[in-house]
Amino acid sequence: MRPVVLLLVAGSLLAAGTADATHSGGESTPPVVVAQLTPIGNVEHTTGTLVIRRADGRIDQLRDKGTAPIYAGDECKTEKASKALIKLGDGTQVAMNEETTFRYQARQERTKGTTRIFKLLLGELWLRTLGPAQIEIETPVATAAIKGTELNIKVNADGTSVLTVVEGLVEFGTPFGTCPIPKGTRSVGERSKRCTKPAPTDVAAAIAWTTGFVPR
Repeated sequence: MRPVVLLLVAGSLLAAGTADATHSGGESTPPVVVAQLTPIGNVEHTTGTLVIRRADGRIDQLRDKGTAPIYAGDECKTEKASKALIKLGDGTQVAMNEETTFRYQARQERTKGTTRIFKLLLGELWLRTLGPAQIEIETPVATAAIKGTELNIKVNADGTSVLTVVEGLVEFGTPFGTCPIPKGTRSVGERSKRCTKPAPTDVAAAIAWTTGFVPR
């Protein structure tokens, strides 16, 4: 599996290298003429500032309504009072609240194919798929395996992770155990503990920050 992940990252590097040559303002460096991997998605909209750190270390900044492709290996970070909306190739939508950081990766398995992974380091993500999808959200203390759903997940500074399932079902777990979280409930993951049992919650309040930003 390791060579596949490296290949995905390489695709990001090659694409970034081509973009540098295109926007260099007349420098003599020729464009990289190689086969490139397709972006996994695109930033559709931003409010405030989104910083994208590419796999080769190059940094792109989008401010208010800017768009850009997202590749495997990229790290995305919203600043204070900023939000971003990303659309993946299969139609999955991902919204970032302010002061949120995630890194996108992919895992290739012979029996399951490609699993898309959002490593949520800090902050808050909302995600909605159009149907069954192999997506995982990894936080510092827990992992949410999505089975085609709409959810909201927030990571606090100490790593505590709060999952709210709006629609569908999510397998949420820590190294101490995993349990299914159905729609209309929430679960909390903490270090050195099992995730809490699903409890009824106010879903509308959990995703209120997406109002007016995410198309419904």
